[in-house]
Amino acid sequence: MKSILNKINVDTMKQPLFLGEDLSLQRYDKFKYPVFFDLFKKQLEFFWRPEEIELKKDRNDFKDDSVMSENERFIFTSNLKYQTMMDSVICRGVPAIQEYVSNPELEACLNVWQFFEQIHSYSYTYIIKNVYSNPSEILDSCLTDKEIVARADVAVKEYDKLKNLSNSKKTEDIKKQIYLTLISINILEAVRFYVSFICAFAFAENKKMSGNADIVKLIKRDEAVHLYNTQEMLKILHNVKSEGFIAIAKECEEEACKMFESAAIEEKKWASYLFKDGSIIGLNEPVMHQYIDWLCMTRRKTIGLPYETGLKNPISGWTEPWMNSEAVQVAPQEHEITSYKIGASVNDLDNTDFGDIKL
Repeated sequence: MKSILNKINVDTMKQPLFLGEDLSLQRYDKFKYPVFFDLFKKQLEFFWRPEEIELKKDRNDFKDDSVMSENERFIFTSNLKYQTMMDSVICRGVPAIQEYVSNPELEACLNVWQFFEQIHSYSYTYIIKNVYSNPSEILDSCLTDKEIVARADVAVKEYDKLKNLSNSKKTEDIKKQIYLTLISINILEAVRFYVSFICAFAFAENKKMSGNADIVKLIKRDEAVHLYNTQEMLKILHNVKSEGFIAIAKECEEEACKMFESAAIEEKKWASYLFKDGSIIGLNEPVMHQYIDWLCMTRRKTIGLPYETGLKNPISGWTEPWMNSEAVQVAPQEHEITSYKIGASVNDLDNTDFGDIKL
């Protein structure tokens, strides 16, 4: 029978990330994978509250017909509702993976990850309450908007499979579902938020809804850490033989690529839906479609999946300050992805082990 506290002194240096012995003492003096403890500490440094951002101008912008067109209001509101829905998904999705974790530094990292996703969910409600005269109407409509519900159904698919796995399932079946759920989490953090993020930054570039963009920028900074967390988990499963996932990752490679392809199609449909009645200055449907293709291939490359070359980011110019200003030193550079310090203590790490996150 599983227990929330294993009273046996488990040697965590010999435990895999998933499906090892039940977790014992929460101790952080030695680490099999120190990158996760560094991600844990980095996220703690980022603590923030949405109340730190003033939204009076945003409320005035949204109401003012000379500032926001009806089409722009539609784009803004649709993205805000979608972001609220997706953070509800990821906030509850992290524990679905955590149930199978047997590495204490990864457990710590996932705990603080979930906490920050809760901040994000609260932040979207904070924006809605400050911008709209009837915030409950906006929030209620998240669950009745067919476009948003359809996107949520796709996003929760792998989480729900993992959550509902029978205890009688074979270990290999559980491992496969853990792996596919990690791919799904990676896609959510790496792709599914970015159309809405880019739209928020485009509004701010046009001197509109700048408080919202400031909050989204903080959220995106956090998501950069979460994204690298999933990337590091996947890289370890791809490269560390003792984790027991290398064959499963190879078996699931085609399915993982198809998941990215499906996400690209869905994001393009969302962009087309947003821009069906008009665009934002500096951003339109064809540009967003090109950006989505580039983004998906970049994300696939980072985690070692086959990818298409020759694609370019069509909005790298004006988005650069928004994308790179929150660069933080938390994770190995891409060229270091197969090099893991297994068995290090926290004092064994130095700054040269980590490079800047770039999105």
